[in-house]
Amino acid sequence: MRQCLRFPRPHPIVLVWAAALFFTTFGNIALWKTLWGLTDLNSLRSVLFLASLPVVLFCLFNLVLTPLLALPVLRRPLLAVLIVTSAACSYFMLHYNVLIDRSMVQNVFETNQAELNAYLSLPLLLSLLMLGVLPAAGLAWVRTTSGAGSIRSLLVWPASVLASLLVLLAIGFAFYKDYSSLLRNNRYIRDQVLPLNVVRHTHGYLKSLYSTRQQPLRPIGEDARRVPGPRPKLVIMVIGETARSQNFQLNGYLRATNPRLSRKEGVISFSDVSSCGTATAISVPCMFSQMTRRQYDDVRAATEENVLDILQRTGISVLWRNNNNGGCKGVCERVPTEDMPALKVAGQCVNADGTCYDEVLLHQLGTRIDAMNGDALVVLHQLGSHGPTYFERYPATSRAFVPTCDSNQIQRCSNEALVNTYDNTLVHTDLVLGQAIDLLQGYSDQRDVALIYVSDHGESLGERGMYLHGTPYFIAPREQTQVPIVMWFSPDFGRNVGLDMACLSTTALHEAHSHDNVFHSLLGLFGVSSAVYQRDLDVFAGCRASATPSVAASPTRKQRRLMPVAARNVARYCAARAKSRPAHTAATWASLHSCGLVRGLSG
Repeated sequence: MRQCLRFPRPHPIVLVWAAALFFTTFGNIALWKTLWGLTDLNSLRSVLFLASLPVVLFCLFNLVLTPLLALPVLRRPLLAVLIVTSAACSYFMLHYNVLIDRSMVQNVFETNQAELNAYLSLPLLLSLLMLGVLPAAGLAWVRTTSGAGSIRSLLVWPASVLASLLVLLAIGFAFYKDYSSLLRNNRYIRDQVLPLNVVRHTHGYLKSLYSTRQQPLRPIGEDARRVPGPRPKLVIMVIGETARSQNFQLNGYLRATNPRLSRKEGVISFSDVSSCGTATAISVPCMFSQMTRRQYDDVRAATEENVLDILQRTGISVLWRNNNNGGCKGVCERVPTEDMPALKVAGQCVNADGTCYDEVLLHQLGTRIDAMNGDALVVLHQLGSHGPTYFERYPATSRAFVPTCDSNQIQRCSNEALVNTYDNTLVHTDLVLGQAIDLLQGYSDQRDVALIYVSDHGESLGERGMYLHGTPYFIAPREQTQVPIVMWFSPDFGRNVGLDMACLSTTALHEAHSHDNVFHSLLGLFGVSSAVYQRDLDVFAGCRASATPSVAASPTRKQRRLMPVAARNVARYCAARAKSRPAHTAATWASLHSCGLVRGLSG
């Protein structure tokens, strides 16, 4: 009887074929969803091309898995890891329409327990069970022969590889133009092929991490010199998280997401700002680095000093306060740092996962500022609007819009509820920024004070079926790449550094900026001169009194007629001001000219 119940043990190559078949079908549902949408079945050739896709995928997986699974010791544990990992990735790709690229892998490695808890849900656990644990257990249950019994048995491995190569060559010859067009016009497809995308980007991340640890820190700006102003400067720089520009009331959004900032005098909002990346792991190191977005390299950023190092070297006191799950991504390693969630401030760190509201960043900040002598820069790194648990980012007092999406299953909420919840996070950010300005104003008798807010990247809220962020930049929507920058300066700050606020307001409204400007603007704001400083990337450079050309004449009637409406309004203000203060007429017009309000106009 026992003999009758015994099943013949297949060759180990059958396990490879079974795994290849799984990844070709159920293991890549998100990929097939994309391919189906990209294929237009309008001819017999297109039908045959679509039919060839699963064959190509099966052969590719067979080629990749055969050498990996040829070793008996690695076969089952490696398959289990690949299948379960792919199941987790498949869930996020299907539910949030994200891609698994290098930055996404880096986020996984650098996340913490609180961020992981934000994604835990019953649908995620069911996906892991159905697409991960059960298939992995099924393949592990299959008992195979040793595969080393005869020459014929050993030849099965190379024969399987050769057969796959021949099939790929035949299909490539028949549909070369179709595959070439598909891959050339849709490069993101390679980041949807599970588990190849995970393996490739994990290898790249670990390789860069190893390379980073092998290289010494490279100093920059060693020639930096600072000219102190008449009074010490105090700048609070707030690094926002996941705030997108289009939802800022200051940038024309019709909802009151900035009720406090919109009422404060002297607030300047930059309306057209591009981020360096679509994930914190890229954007934060990039904005503090001397590299532009196109130059950015993560290994170089990790092994090279940033603007905080330069400022600190010139004698500026620097403090970094962190409330972000992902930390400072290496930017704050060499400056004094405080991890605010670790303080467990009562009333602020109330979430079950240990995260805190961003008001915690202001906890006893005055005491810390009092201990900072001379010029000082305080960086506050927010948790901001980080999803998918937007509802945990603000207290009930900031719940301005209802109904809300009080779940991490944001794709199941109505768009109205989701946007309401996200906008409430911005209302709370507005509260924190308003309180920070109030704190700064308390020091205005002793110091020249200013606030700079810049978000790291934006967020998708269901537009075109996309959620969250982290989409590769070349296909990322504007919702993920357009971010707000907001500034406020005390009157004494602008006067003592020779900064024309009317000019800066117009520059912010009409000119495009990016994270590329942060490094050089901070150097310029603190009066630091260095060979690494680039004046054309300093947003303040064109609006400094020292940078304005000498222009003696006021605008003619022809010039005023050709000026844009916004410029005319500023010109009227300046003309009225000039009547009461004639000595400032030329300087005022010069500042307008330098800010680009008058372009190519001659009498």
